[in-house]
Amino acid sequence: MRTLIILSTLFLVFGSYAQSLDSLGIDNRPILNNYEVKLLNSLLEEQRDTFDFKNKKVAFITGSSGTKIISKSEYFNNSVIPWIEKDSSPQISMYQLTYEEKSKSGGYDILVLSWEKLFTDKRRKKTVEILEGGIKASCQSSKRGEFHP
Repeated sequence: MRTLIILSTLFLVFGSYAQSLDSLGIDNRPILNNYEVKLLNSLLEEQRDTFDFKNKKVAFITGSSGTKIISKSEYFNNSVIPWIEKDSSPQISMYQLTYEEKSKSGGYDILVLSWEKLFTDKRRKKTVEILEGGIKASCQSSKRGEFHP
């Protein structure tokens, strides 16, 4: 029953976002636009508790063990939009950073992950260290905006 309710909600959400898909991932700023905020708040509703993506600095992670930091536009274009267009649910999760991790990472509030199978505390610590070193330089070092630590 719970699955049916979740799927029904997702289909309703996806239908309402279909007209705004062209507003997702239009830049690579770590702060989300209103469409991105609404979509991630909706998709991660059960995981986020009271967390709200509005005005939060977000890092996007992918790879089976969460080793690739990717740009926001790549994240939405490859990990979210294709699934929404198929009326399916993208596989995403989130990790809210602690105050200490936020300070160390350069002000990032949260990690949004896609298609990871295993994201360990060790990988989380390494990701925060990479963010601390400057994600912009890391993303520019690869054609696709990936960084492989």
